[in-house]
Amino acid sequence: MTVQPGIDTATTRDELTAILVRAAGLTPETVSAAGDSSLLELGLDSLAAMELQAAVKDRYEVQIPDESLEMSVPEITRFVVARLRNGA
Repeated sequence: MTVQPGIDTATTRDELTAILVRAAGLTPETVSAAGDSSLLELGLDSLAAMELQAAVKDRYEVQIPDESLEMSVPEITRFVVARLRNGA
């Protein structure tokens, strides 16, 4: 599914939170309280990162970096939004 131009960061962050809740078993409260903590600091492992990568690729047609465990939810959100806005 291709996302149309005009994507906003808040919606993308909410959708990424939902993906993490569904795919990695985090609670929405944990994700929202995480701030700039990396996924690794939240206790996620490489399998959870692969689940996130697959879900983001399916939802947005964007491949997030293999280093996503070292990224925070805000960093991943900015990465996805930037790719969507640039059409990459």
